[in-house]
Amino acid sequence: MKIIVGLFLVLLLLLSPLSAIAQQTIVTVPSSDVLPGGEIILKQSNRIAPFGSDSYSLTPQAIIGTGKDTEISVGVGTSIADSTSVKLNLAAKKVFRIKSSARFTVGGTLSPSLTEGENPDSMIFAHGSYLFRKTRTTLTAGGFVGGQGQMPSLTGVMLGIDQSIIPNKLRIVADWVSRDESWGAFAAGFKIRPEPTTSITTAVVVPNNGEDRIAFSVSISKYVGKIIPERAKEEQEENL
Repeated sequence: MKIIVGLFLVLLLLLSPLSAIAQQTIVTVPSSDVLPGGEIILKQSNRIAPFGSDSYSLTPQAIIGTGKDTEISVGVGTSIADSTSVKLNLAAKKVFRIKSSARFTVGGTLSPSLTEGENPDSMIFAHGSYLFRKTRTTLTAGGFVGGQGQMPSLTGVMLGIDQSIIPNKLRIVADWVSRDESWGAFAAGFKIRPEPTTSITTAVVVPNNGEDRIAFSVSISKYVGKIIPERAKEEQEENL
């Protein structure tokens, strides 16, 4: 399993998203959150741009902790506008813990089309995050290299903020991603946890160009638990 995860990470780094939806995120930016080994989250992300010609996207996905602060995820995104497009969304990331409040994260995504013969969307990224414990504020800043249906050609900056209002219940989140043809895209919203294993994120995404439109997103994440119980996992490792 470790060899497979390692090869997958290398593949992503070599191929190098403009769309980083197949993993845990602040809103659109990958977060520094990572699942312990063997644990899984099921997530359903939905986005609608209702102004002008309506467009929708639906993305179910599974996020799996693979151990040693590494996480992979697999999803299928369906976009419905003038035509329907379906893409496989693959993502992986590695988190390095720096003391107790700081983290450094590297990762990438790859999104090959399942309906059209075009090159996949891809991205590699790296960012640092810091938790200010007194205010319960996490700031994230970093950069990325990506390409949309082409070899990596776009470099940019990603910023994010995560502010806890009611611990383990309510957070305000926002992030910004730069682009070469505009001032980028800004997203802001709320993360609500109605019960310990369920998280709901609602946000508005505001693009700063004349082509994209304001979109609204809602995602629901359900923590399933360990797919490999700790005792069974230890026995499995002893038999290898």
